[in-house]
Amino acid sequence: MPGYGPIPAAAARAWIADAVDSDEAAVTLRKLYARPTDGQLTAVESVARCFPTGLARLIDLRDRTCRTPWCDAPIRHHDHITPHEDGGPTTADNGLGLCAACNHAKQGDGWTTARTENPDVHTVEFRTPTGHTYRSVPPALPTPWKRAG
Repeated sequence: MPGYGPIPAAAARAWIADAVDSDEAAVTLRKLYARPTDGQLTAVESVARCFPTGLARLIDLRDRTCRTPWCDAPIRHHDHITPHEDGGPTTADNGLGLCAACNHAKQGDGWTTARTENPDVHTVEFRTPTGHTYRSVPPALPTPWKRAG
């Protein structure tokens, strides 16, 4: 629970059951996964091909602009690094925020993307039809503002 922490499973089940039975509340339940060492969100449970709203929002917050290395356009598409048709899961780790133009270009012949083996930073390697390779990392998280006094 935000602001509280882990809660007993029995309490969560009771609250969800009560909310589902109520006509006043819309209920969505998703598992969030965080890195134990620093608490950074790393994934949201999903089995869909399209990125659900919460997962898309997480990708938007992480990537902020198109992840193609030379592009800073606004994110318009949420794409799979390893394509869904090749078994790529719909997860934050396999997700990528792209502008429409870069997403369409990435689908062309000779383009490949791959997630690198860096567990600390979401690094994606782009390979162009000319054989050039570029790496992309999300921008650093903003640091909290500290009040004087």
